[in-house]
Amino acid sequence: MEVHEKLGELAALVSGARAVPLSSSVVVDREQLLRLVSEVRRLLPAEVQQAGDVLAQRDEVLESARAEAERLVSRARAEAEELTESQAVTRAARERAEHIVATAREEAKRLRLDADAWCDGKLGDFEEELERLQQQARRGRDRLKVRAPEQDGAGAQEQERGTEPAAAGAHPAPRPGREG
Repeated sequence: MEVHEKLGELAALVSGARAVPLSSSVVVDREQLLRLVSEVRRLLPAEVQQAGDVLAQRDEVLESARAEAERLVSRARAEAEELTESQAVTRAARERAEHIVATAREEAKRLRLDADAWCDGKLGDFEEELERLQQQARRGRDRLKVRAPEQDGAGAQEQERGTEPAAAGAHPAPRPGREG
């Protein structure tokens, strides 16, 4: 599943990012992060389509089971009509027809339960994936909120020193002797 791979890349990007000294924040390559988020967004509709395909397959399996049950019932009725020559034969035919109908109903029920369980598993996986993505997005937004007051504080310090604060969204120039 490609979404899992892309989310793994996002996690690796954040996990491998360089830590900001004396904080829990990290420096992440914005273009790389946005590219991965864009790819996950692109893949999600495919995942939703797969879930729809799973449901369509379930309906096809149920319809096939219904058709098979009807065919078996028809066959049982036809056999029962052919065996009406004597009372014993008729009784045996009815019992056989009832057994065939009961077996067909049990098989249809089993197929429906299997299809529902399979669909539920696929939809559960999809739901977990969406929850993980939502949690990652929430953590990223929380980090941005924590970082915003730090930037405001830097602007106030620059004003105290008599220098102009950095423009909104601009990054201060790296200091000589320090890595960027």
